[in-house]
Amino acid sequence: MYEEEIFGDRYTLWYSPDGAKIAFLTFNETGVGTFRIPYYIDDDAEYPPVYPRELELRYPKVGTKNPVVGFNILDVESGNITNIAIDAFPEDDLVIGEVAWVTEEHGKVLYRAYNRVQDQEKVVTVDVDAGSSKVTRERDGTDGWLENNLQVRYIGPVERSNATYGNSSTEYYLDVSDESGWLHLYLFPIDGGEKIALTSGEWEVITIPKVDYKRGLVYFTSTEHHSAESHIYSVSMKTGEKKALVDDSITAFWTGSFSSGGSYYVLRYAGPDVPYQELYSVNSSQPIRTIVNNTVLYERLQEYALPNITYLDMEHPSGYTLDAMLRLPPNFDPSKKYPLLLIPYGGPNAKEVHKDFIALNWKAYVSSDPELEYVTLTLDNRGTGRKGRAFRSLVTSNLGQLEAEDQIWAAKEMAKNSWIDSDHIGIWGWSYGGYLSAKVVEVGDPIISYSMITAPVSDWRFYDSLYTERYMKTPTINPEGYNRSRVHDATGFKNIAGGVVIQHGTGDDNVHFQNSAALVDLLMVNRVTPEKMQNTFFTDSDHSINFHNNGRFLYRQLSKKLFEEKQRMGDSKGGHQWSKRGRMSREFRA
Repeated sequence: MYEEEIFGDRYTLWYSPDGAKIAFLTFNETGVGTFRIPYYIDDDAEYPPVYPRELELRYPKVGTKNPVVGFNILDVESGNITNIAIDAFPEDDLVIGEVAWVTEEHGKVLYRAYNRVQDQEKVVTVDVDAGSSKVTRERDGTDGWLENNLQVRYIGPVERSNATYGNSSTEYYLDVSDESGWLHLYLFPIDGGEKIALTSGEWEVITIPKVDYKRGLVYFTSTEHHSAESHIYSVSMKTGEKKALVDDSITAFWTGSFSSGGSYYVLRYAGPDVPYQELYSVNSSQPIRTIVNNTVLYERLQEYALPNITYLDMEHPSGYTLDAMLRLPPNFDPSKKYPLLLIPYGGPNAKEVHKDFIALNWKAYVSSDPELEYVTLTLDNRGTGRKGRAFRSLVTSNLGQLEAEDQIWAAKEMAKNSWIDSDHIGIWGWSYGGYLSAKVVEVGDPIISYSMITAPVSDWRFYDSLYTERYMKTPTINPEGYNRSRVHDATGFKNIAGGVVIQHGTGDDNVHFQNSAALVDLLMVNRVTPEKMQNTFFTDSDHSINFHNNGRFLYRQLSKKLFEEKQRMGDSKGGHQWSKRGRMSREFRA
C-alpha cells in the first residue's frame, strides 16, 4: 500500500550522501486484513488448473488496521541498526511520508509524519549521532488534506541579500508547500524557524528538475502562465530573482533535465505541437544542438487525417474556470450533428488536461474513424489539481458529487452548440474515471444517454485506506459521506436511454473486481435489464486489462458500443418479450 499510495516506488530505504548510513522503514503487518485474488490461467500449463492459484495481499481497506511503521538507521560499516522512536502520532494513527537526508554527510535526516487521515503533518528532524529527534514543522490541513509531494532537497547555509535572513550559519532545505493556498517553493531551516519564500502568486510549482548549488539557483516548472501549461524558470536563493528559460507568454508545455554540474540542460518541448529536444548552455539562449527534432514524425503525421484539438477555459457557475480539451473529427463540418463522448479522470488533485502533444490512441481513433466521428471532451472538474488548494479541497469528504455535477454541466454547455447531437452524449472513464462515469449515470440527468464504465471503484469502503481516507476521512468520522459517495441508486441506470457497459479484470489487485461485482449485483437486484446493461469480466487481468489480448477486446467492445449508440433511435428498451411485457401491461392499463 505504501508503494502504491505514498512513495510510488518499491523501496523505502535511503542512503546518506556519504554512503555511511541507510535510513529505512519497517512495516509490521500483523493484524492487517488479507485480500485474496484468484488466478484461473497458468501460461506454463497445457490446461487451466483445476483449483485457481490465489494471491494473498495484505490490503488494509478503509477503517481497518494499517501496518505499523518503524523508522531505522543502519550503519553500513558495522551493520548496527538503531531504531528511532516515532512519537509524532500514536502508531494506530500514523502514516510516514517523505524521508530525506538534510546534510552533506550523515548527520541529519528528516521524515514527514501524518495522522491517519492525512490532514495533520509534523516534519521530524533526526540527529543521527545522538539518536534523538524533534518536530521542526507542523501543519494543520483540516480544510482539505495534505499531499506527500516528495520534493525535499538539502541546501545548507544560504546567503541572502535581504538582511532579515543574513545568518549564513543557518542550514536550510528546499521544499514545496501550499500553505499560502498555492503550491510554492520555500527554504525551511533544518532545525526549525522562519521559512523563506522563493516563489509566490496564484499559480503552482509542478516539478524541481535541478538545484544548482554553485550558482545558487533552483530550476522549476510551473503553471504561472496557465494551469494546463508548464514553463521552466530559475529562481535565485540569494536574491529571489526569477527568470524564464523560454518565453512563457507562448502557449507550450516545457520540461528540462540538467547536467550534474548545472552548466548544461536539455530543454524538451512537449507540446502542444510535435515535441523536440535541444541542448543549451546556461550561459546562452541559443541552442548548442538539436538532439531530437522529430521531423520524420511531423512529416508522417501530415499523411493522416487526425482530430483537431482545442483547449477551452470553461467558466463555471461556481466562479471557477475549468480546463478542458475538445477533440473534433478531422473533417469537422459545423453544419452536421456529431455525438459527444466525455472522457474524464476527475480524481482529487489529478490533472488530465495538459497542453502537450496528445498521444494518437483510441481516443483519437473514435474521433477520426469515418463511421464514428465522435467529438470528445476531457474536463478537469472541481477537485482536480494545479488550480490551488481551495479548488482541490472542494471535494473533501464528499467524493463523486461535484465531479459528476461538473461533467453533466459540461455536457449541457456543449449541447448548446448546433453541431452537437444532444440525443447522443455519453461518458467513458477508467479507474476513478470509471467511478465518475457511474456517478454521472446515478444522477439520472437525461443529457447523458449512455455510459462506459471501466475498472471502477463502486464503494470507497472497498478501496485502500491510505488513498481513500486522505480524501474521505474514515467511515467512523464520515459515515454519511461514504454512503453518499458509493454508487447506490440504480434509477439512473434503469432510465438511461442508451444503457451502460461495465468492464473489469478479475485479477485487479488495485481496484478489486469486488467493485464491479457489487455494482452489477446492485443493478440486477433493482432489475436493470440486459438492454440497459452489458458487463464484461476479463480473466486474470489486472488494473491495466491487457492479459491474453484482453485490451484488444476491451477497446473493440467500446468501439462497438459507440457505433451502436450513434445509430440508436430513441430509448433502447429492447425487443424481447420481457421488454415488451412491461410496455404492453402499461398500454392495457391505459
